[in-house]
Amino acid sequence: IISKSLGYEVGGAIGLPLYIAQAISVAFYITGFGECWVSVFPGHDFILVCILTWLALLIISYTSAKFAFRLQYVIMAIISLSIISAFMAKGAFTETLSSAGVAEVPFWQVFAIFFPAVTGILAGISMSGELKNPERNIPLGTISAIIVSFAIYLAVTFWFSGIASPRELVNNTSIIIDVSRWRFLIIAGIMGATLSSALSMFVASPRTLLALAKHRVVPFSRSFSHINEGGEPHAAILFTAALALLTIALGNLNSIAGILTMFFLITYGMLNIAVFIEKGIGIVSFRPAFKVPLFVPFLGGAACIYAMFLINPLFSIIALVTTAAIYIALLRKGSPKQWPDVRRGAFIFIAEQAIKIASGLPYHPKIWKPNLLIPVEAPKDWLGITDIIKAITYPRGRIEMFTVVDSKNFDPALEKNKKEELFMLEKAFSEEGILASSSVIKHSSFLEAADIILQGRKDFYLPPNVVFFKLGFSPGKDATLNQIVQNIDQRNFGVMVFNLHPKLGLGRKALINLWIREGSPNLSLAVLIALQIKRNWEAELRILQAVSDENGRIAAQNYLVKLKRVLRLPKDTETSVLTGDFNNLLSRAPLADINIFGMPQECDFSQLRDLAVKINSSVLFLRDSKQESAVA
Repeated sequence: IISKSLGYEVGGAIGLPLYIAQAISVAFYITGFGECWVSVFPGHDFILVCILTWLALLIISYTSAKFAFRLQYVIMAIISLSIISAFMAKGAFTETLSSAGVAEVPFWQVFAIFFPAVTGILAGISMSGELKNPERNIPLGTISAIIVSFAIYLAVTFWFSGIASPRELVNNTSIIIDVSRWRFLIIAGIMGATLSSALSMFVASPRTLLALAKHRVVPFSRSFSHINEGGEPHAAILFTAALALLTIALGNLNSIAGILTMFFLITYGMLNIAVFIEKGIGIVSFRPAFKVPLFVPFLGGAACIYAMFLINPLFSIIALVTTAAIYIALLRKGSPKQWPDVRRGAFIFIAEQAIKIASGLPYHPKIWKPNLLIPVEAPKDWLGITDIIKAITYPRGRIEMFTVVDSKNFDPALEKNKKEELFMLEKAFSEEGILASSSVIKHSSFLEAADIILQGRKDFYLPPNVVFFKLGFSPGKDATLNQIVQNIDQRNFGVMVFNLHPKLGLGRKALINLWIREGSPNLSLAVLIALQIKRNWEAELRILQAVSDENGRIAAQNYLVKLKRVLRLPKDTETSVLTGDFNNLLSRAPLADINIFGMPQECDFSQLRDLAVKINSSVLFLRDSKQESAVA
């Protein structure tokens, strides 16, 4: 249930501790049987009794699960007689239950010891593969067992509050034997109950290991997933027996109970959470025959985690860390293909609800972050551009790429190649933790296809805000590029045009030159992008301004000082004023790994190309969309 709801990794992370808890519970019940046996026969060695019991149960479960279940009917008859003997206890009601003496044992300590006594109820779930009609048998049998057990436990609680004092109940854990009508039936019932639970877990836990092995969650999965001709997972049974024997040798009843309780609570909590998520996100495929209100699994999951920390915070943290470590290991391993997993649906549901709320709130430039829309004509030519795009968008920006395949002269092989190349670009960004997507569009005109994309994306819930281009080395595509930029201006997108230096590339990624002029309409976007690249490169930022003569130098210096203060630029930001003709200054400007310039309204891409040659570095040209604000 957990695997198919929350994913293979979560299912494995919960399933493995569940199996360990089930295997350890075999030792728990055998230890309980041993303690009862030794109380009747004090001369017998406790460890020897436990080992002989373990061996007998191993032989039974190894032989046949059906034989083990037939024995359960005999044990159930003995337990029923012992319950009758308990309710025919000697004596009369002399006291009522009070708090006197009970506080000597903390409630949650008792809870941790008692809790495994009810986990055997769910052994039938692990045996679902053996049932003829598990869809009906599991809920009917489980709920019936819970109701009957609860009624008996509650009745026993009130019954013994009247025939023994609270202090006697605390100090004498065998009082039920002393006061019952027929002592031997109580002893037989206790032994039968512990043996029944041990046998159930001895049969059930190897099948949990079998299920984990079938999905290659555990080491030696090939061996553990093997089933013999009789339908028994022999390797899983033997390993479970070995784990139980080791636990018997190392622990006592109370310490084993505490460990079991933690892992069982994690499992039950995650089951509730899985149901809560599937029911909460409202997917059509979640149609359980056994329905419960939404608040029930929520309370169940929260109560399990809460109870864990009330019992033992340290053990709880250890159990959760162990589960998380298994999850991470399985995440790195990768889940099987086509594995059902609703985690994507859960996150989409959360995103949808967030979008509903966000769409009703006003936009403010303060929330701006770089979300790039990138037209890609030849994806293979963009591999060298990925570094600057990462620097602009990481860690919270988005990237949407599209390419166009000619619909008139359609070539399936060409479309396939473009898809693969575009996917490689997308993968390069995704591996860096950037949200990236890509699409291939069939159209007879790249220009018209790009305009359709711009129109459609502008009014989307999560629209891009900047269109990013690569400036080609030849002016052959400048006309098309210029037309796309004009369409962009009508849609209120920002524009970035990047020219990668053919030899220097991005250099050492250590120094950024940001060229600005007073009153520039592109100031906000230029500053925001410069700061973004500086942060991701851990580079130095230099702000440059060019003035025509010495008369404007002092005013320009004052402007840069004020700008640095108003825009809250980093203290190490350098400012520099250059004097002379702008075109002549480019060739003797301070060296940098990238230079950032604003784009003029009337854009001539040949001029941008010439500027990039003169400055002798990679260059980023940009135009503000008026949706940004470096002051906000």
